[in-house]
Amino acid sequence: MDIILTALKNSALLTGQLLLIILPLTISYEFLKHRQEGIAKRQFRVFGITANGLIPLLTGIIIGLTYGAGVIIHSIRSSNMDKKEAFLILLFLSICHAIIEDTLIFVVIGANGLILIVARFILAFAFTYIAYRWLFFRKPL
Repeated sequence: MDIILTALKNSALLTGQLLLIILPLTISYEFLKHRQEGIAKRQFRVFGITANGLIPLLTGIIIGLTYGAGVIIHSIRSSNMDKKEAFLILLFLSICHAIIEDTLIFVVIGANGLILIVARFILAFAFTYIAYRWLFFRKPL
């Protein structure tokens, strides 16, 4: 019986920690969505991402790949985002999605958060930049 009570106590503690991580992130997304006009003026042109793609990119970085993909699909349908830009956003997010949420979850189980964040951002920026240069600037054979 002690094992079950300990397991329930530890599960409840972990659930509480995860709730403290996920709830503020969801609130942050709603805030970001309402401030879209001001944020969309900034662009990641060096990586081939325009103002139309910035909100889906930030959503995926903050909240996660699944929710970010839904926002990307909506953005593709409702704006003039092209397939190359959508590919670049999804490439970046495949490496660097849910950066805050995932990092905090791994920190809870003992990982070094700073190393995780820095490594994921460096890899995401590098791969996205290389893909952007290859997709937009390569010469046909």
